[in-house]
Amino acid sequence: MGSLGAAPAISPLAQRMLAQRLLQALAQEQQARGGQAVALVRIAKCLDAPASGLLRELAMLNLLLEQAQQPAWVQAEAVEGRWMLALTAAGAAAAAQITEG
Repeated sequence: MGSLGAAPAISPLAQRMLAQRLLQALAQEQQARGGQAVALVRIAKCLDAPASGLLRELAMLNLLLEQAQQPAWVQAEAVEGRWMLALTAAGAAAAAQITEG
């Protein structure tokens, strides 16, 4: 039996789908704000997902990219007590590929 506090394993397909949805939502919101960073809670609301879960997924995504020696797609920064998200150049390119594909 697994421990009560353990998070369920997420399949690679589910991770990829979440990353795609996250990148698309962030790209749209950031574009609507003239390229400015977007509050994590705004993206969570757009995706109907808990902000804490999205932040964990972002950390995992960036770790996987780092292990593959690729640049991070999303930069998360705490500004005045709020987590703000912004696409990096690599993230913007990935979001554009998702939109085209």
